[in-house]
Amino acid sequence: MRTLWFMIYNLTGVPAIWIFFRLYSLFNSKVREGFGKRRDLFTELSRSLSVISKNKKVLIHSSSLGEFQQALPLVEEFRKKDYDVVLSFFSPSGFNNSKIVYDNVVKTYIPFDSISKQKKFLDLIKPDIIVFMRYDLWYNLLYESKKKNLRTVVANARYDEKDRTWNIPFISSFKKTLYGMIDDLFVIDEFDEINYKKKLSRENVMVVKIGDSKFERVYQTAKRLSENEKILPEEIVKGKKIFVMGSSWKDDEDIILPALDKSLEFDSNLLTLLVPHEPKETKIEAIEKVLENKFLNIKTIRYSQLDNYSGENFIIVDRIGLLSKLYSIAYLSYVGGGFKTGLHNILEPAIFNMPILFSNAVKNSDEDEILVNAGCGIVIRDTRQFYRVFREFLNDKDLRDRTGEKCRMVFENKIGVAEKLVDMITD
Repeated sequence: MRTLWFMIYNLTGVPAIWIFFRLYSLFNSKVREGFGKRRDLFTELSRSLSVISKNKKVLIHSSSLGEFQQALPLVEEFRKKDYDVVLSFFSPSGFNNSKIVYDNVVKTYIPFDSISKQKKFLDLIKPDIIVFMRYDLWYNLLYESKKKNLRTVVANARYDEKDRTWNIPFISSFKKTLYGMIDDLFVIDEFDEINYKKKLSRENVMVVKIGDSKFERVYQTAKRLSENEKILPEEIVKGKKIFVMGSSWKDDEDIILPALDKSLEFDSNLLTLLVPHEPKETKIEAIEKVLENKFLNIKTIRYSQLDNYSGENFIIVDRIGLLSKLYSIAYLSYVGGGFKTGLHNILEPAIFNMPILFSNAVKNSDEDEILVNAGCGIVIRDTRQFYRVFREFLNDKDLRDRTGEKCRMVFENKIGVAEKLVDMITD
């Protein structure tokens, strides 16, 4: 089947994919940027490879930035074992926003999935191992990898129960052939393990339940935060219960702000830090206008203007890159996006052992279920319910601490996945 699908894919699939993305690039700037950056891919990659050592190499492929964040703990572990690391990306967002600080780690775009380009790609890198993060598998890259007898692995694999293509014979046959070129499929939980084993029962694929490296990444990031760095002046935070609204959208603000305004009637020590999803000037101005016109108890100031602080109880954060540090000083936190666009990172505040409030009306991850089941994630439905929950935690510090402790246990039980995974790959 592998040879048959190789012929079908290269005669029909590869041209169709190229035409699709070429046309799509006319309307999407990111896709257009990806095409442009790939023109000099092999020249740039050759230059980057020339300055790293001749150690063993691992190629780790991430579709975008989210997968890259999950890959970082693996990068750390491979470096401990004296591997040079090549990071490849499909999207410009992953390539542009990934921060690499090691001298034996290079990054590149993955080439278009033609057999000639993927052969050249592998001949240039000469990896010993290829790790795909989550799901972004490329047929010709895998096909050439198998011809070269390279170890191929998928990390943080999830089985999508909504994916009905496994039930369509033609597509299912292709997917089974694709996954059949993987040596090890490292999945997150028992559900993934059971379903992948069922679907790939006739393929020579080792399916291993091992956990999710994203927890490790969040843990490592939190450890790197400087305890001596003062994100807010002491005279502002002293004696305050700090509430952080992280990555908020208008839908979140419409629900939360009325409850905050009401809460300030009873708790003058409440200090809210609002971090909009995109802190553009137009967004900041819109928030300020709403707060000024609708709420009597909320007094606002921008983070950039704190030199003029005079007792305001609501700080609008108009800088990027501060959210993790703000979560580290929070009494409570709310993570936005879940009402309409998709929930943002709720593990980022959870590492700091506090209750995490959020909506999961739009389902885009499983972290919400993990925190809810652990007892430290609280799903918010409307203003009335938020106000009740919020007031309970404000008034009962013991309840807040007991709930936050449950978040600590979540991480305690999930640290070490990256080390275990890399040990299994390299032993």
